[in-house]
Amino acid sequence: MKTIKYIITPPLALSLFITLVLPSILSAQQVIIAEDLRESAVSKDFGMNRKHFRHAYIGVHFLAGQAEESGADVRYGKSWSFEYGVRYKRKFSEFYSVGGELFTRRLAIWPEQIEGKMIPGPDIYDDEKLVYLQLGGGLYHRINVGERGNYIGRFFDTGAYAAWNFHVRHVYFKEQDDAYLRVRRTGMSFPALFEYGVLARLGFNNIVLKASYRLSDTFRSSAELPDIPRLHFGVEVGLHSM
Repeated sequence: MKTIKYIITPPLALSLFITLVLPSILSAQQVIIAEDLRESAVSKDFGMNRKHFRHAYIGVHFLAGQAEESGADVRYGKSWSFEYGVRYKRKFSEFYSVGGELFTRRLAIWPEQIEGKMIPGPDIYDDEKLVYLQLGGGLYHRINVGERGNYIGRFFDTGAYAAWNFHVRHVYFKEQDDAYLRVRRTGMSFPALFEYGVLARLGFNNIVLKASYRLSDTFRSSAELPDIPRLHFGVEVGLHSM
């Protein structure tokens, strides 16, 4: 009987080791720490509870309170604004941040059609509204409440805002003969060019309760019109993750 001898040369041994042994050793390794350095570098300063954060938001706000003079009564619940903006926050500590925002807003004012009405004039219609389209911005201080991870959490804001009334229209509805007319006019001289005021917000992550007080007049002083209520309150929703 002939004996066959297998001679294993160094290259053949290395090949067998790579093919049969090395995969078993590698599959037995356990990852202790894995870190994505690229992601870590980016997220270090940017995030909901990090040094910088920016997000969009939407808000709905209603007129409230009493007019300062007679003749400026409005229809509450129907007189409201819709706002869309972008808000930036700069964190200085776990409890204190400052920030700013840019927004566009549509404010609709519906005067009461009653005797003694003076805004924007004494005429009484079936219905009537003033629509202010605004571009504005604001600054605020934020006090963060409670411990948090990388999310917004609870907070309290105080600040100020200013807006430019870039377009104002007066729309009224009335019956005439057998027709129901909708009349729209622009280019009036009585609307104020700017609006400014102060604000406060109470936030619970995405949901924000807001109140603002307008310091400016809605109408130019030359128009000699009584001013509408100055207080607004409403709800905003932050368009960011929970």
